Amino acid sequence: MHRPVDRWHPARSRGFSDQFTTIVAVNGIIVLVLLVLALSVPSAPEWISAAAQAEFVGPDGSAPTQIARPLDKMRAIRSE
Repeated sequence: MHRPVDRWHPARSRGFSDQFTTIVAVNGIIVLVLLVLALSVPSAPEWISAAAQAEFVGPDGSAPTQIARPLDKMRAIRSE
């Protein structure tokens, strides 16, 4: 028995798989290029360290002055 022509779409079954493979391959190539660049430049560890320090510590090397604290009481809201 033959399948009707309007129900046969072989391109649709592989479309998502091809897109997913392409996205993963492009992201892998980008990560590989960045890794090679970071390892090939001798001062790259200094750049990475300075960027991490600038992100998590103030410019003068001090830690944040205000520490987050939870509220004294916790409240529960119920919907009926």
